[in-house]
Order: sequence, then structure tokens, then C-alpha cells
Amino acid sequence: MKRVVCLGTLTLAGVFAMASANEARQARASLFLQEVADNLYMLGNDPSGEGMRGGGNTAIFVGSAGVTLVDTKILGYGQDILAQVGELTDKPIVRIINTHTHYDHSGGNVEFADTVDFVVHANTLTQMSRATCAPVTNCDAFKGENAKYLPKTSYADRTSLGSGADQIDLYYFGRGHTDGDTFVVFREARTVHTGDMFARKGLPFLDVPNGNGSALEFGETLKKAVAGIPNVDTVIPGHNDLPLVWNDLVNYSGFYNDIVEKAQAGQAAGRSVDQFVGSYTVPSQYSDFAAEPGRLQATAQYIFDGQ
Repeated sequence: MKRVVCLGTLTLAGVFAMASANEARQARASLFLQEVADNLYMLGNDPSGEGMRGGGNTAIFVGSAGVTLVDTKILGYGQDILAQVGELTDKPIVRIINTHTHYDHSGGNVEFADTVDFVVHANTLTQMSRATCAPVTNCDAFKGENAKYLPKTSYADRTSLGSGADQIDLYYFGRGHTDGDTFVVFREARTVHTGDMFARKGLPFLDVPNGNGSALEFGETLKKAVAGIPNVDTVIPGHNDLPLVWNDLVNYSGFYNDIVEKAQAGQAAGRSVDQFVGSYTVPSQYSDFAAEPGRLQATAQYIFDGQ
């Protein structure tokens, strides 16, 4: 049976430490817990809300020796994650994997014990350690006393954490949303957390200027992920309110790469970005995917610029 719990505002002693962040954000979003598989949960946003809300989806995996989290939402929501974990198990949080550096996926890191093993791709560690950064990059969060929250564990292309039923496989296939996006596979649960390489059934936000992402390589990275990740049935997307299935990721790759191919063909034929955007329609086989005009314009511009 799938477990679904809606969480409203939580009153905890630790929240008072985050009072300034809460006041800045004002309205707190309700979170929504869904059981994905045995011992694996997706803590996302209440589907009745809109916009960013609490940030990216968090995976909660209750292993034999402790809890692994994937992504920690916006600063201030770490307390909500801690409360939810406490309702699921009395085991400690021993590991946090960040799919990438952005504030809506790593903002809550500093609300956990600094003894937690933070794990990221090597390029994400570089992003988190930057001397200067744009707000979305979130590297300012790990300066001064908070430098202790910088990850001590990183990897290059692929690594595995744990073994047996606890095994988690991390894959890096190249640039896309940023230059350090990790696909997190819970092997026993046959589930992958894609971060913002597959945020929802729409065009991605491409952090080209700050995160060294790439519109051109995004499509190639999706192809490599589809070809290189075996034995997965379920997808925890970066922001979609509900889990998706493997075939959705396969179709997302097709949908995105179709746009790349058509944009490049239009450019080769002498058409402008505006002309391409004005003439583009979503193919019928990808009718459940959205090509929002603003995102399509930005994506096409990057493609035309060779970025």
C-alpha cells in the first residue's frame, strides 16, 4: 500500500533558529509524503499548491544502518524533513546526496548535523565551493562557519554507496541542467531520482550562465542516462508533484532531443529563433509534455548560440 501524508506548518524547537528565513519566505508550503517502494518515500509539495513552494522533491530512504536523503529543499524546510523522518523511523540520518547545487535542492543542508556524509558530483562540489556565486547556485550557504557542510564525498562518473538491499548507485552522464547533475538509483526499489535533469513534463530551466549547464549537451546527457541506467521502473522527478515511470524519462529524452534537432535544422535553413519558436508545435507522440513559450525561447536561443 502506498502511504500518502500531507504535512502543514510544523512547530518545532529547531524552527526558531530559522525564523529569519521563514519570515522572508512568509507563507510556508504544505509538503506531501508518498511511499514509492518499501523503505523509500518521496517528500514533495502538496499538489493543491503552485509554484516553487518548498523546493525540489526529497527522497527518504530508510536503510538498515540509517537514513539517506536525496536533496533538502529550500532553506527552512530541513526542519520539515527532519520531522517527517522522525515519524517514519528512529534511525539517524547518515547521508545526504545532492543532485546538484541549486538553493531549492541543497538549501536545507545546513539544518542537519554536520556529521552527516554529504555526497555530490565533483563538479557540484566545485560549484558549492565557489568564491562568488549567483543566488541560485547557493554557494554562499557554505561559507564561514557553514563551510563544515561542504561535502567530503564526491565522485567522477559513477559510484555505489552501501550494498545489498541498501545499495545506491550514482551516475553522472555529462552537462545538462548544470555541470554536475547526479542520477540517484535505489537499486532494490528500481527507482531513480533524476533531480532537475527531469524536473517535470515540461522544458527544463537551463542554468547555462551560472551553473555551466548546456542546452545542447542536455539532450545528449538524457540519451546516455536512458541507455546507461538499467532496471528502473519508477522515477522521482526534481519537481513534479507525483512520481513518474521509466517510460516518461525515455519520452522526455525524445521530446527534448526533437526540439534540439528541429531548432538546429531551422537555424541551418536561415530561420531566426523567433521564427522557430513561432512555428514549433509539440509532436503528437509527446502530447503530455509542455513547451512553455518562455522556456522554449530560452532553450532555442542557447541552441542557436551553440551553448
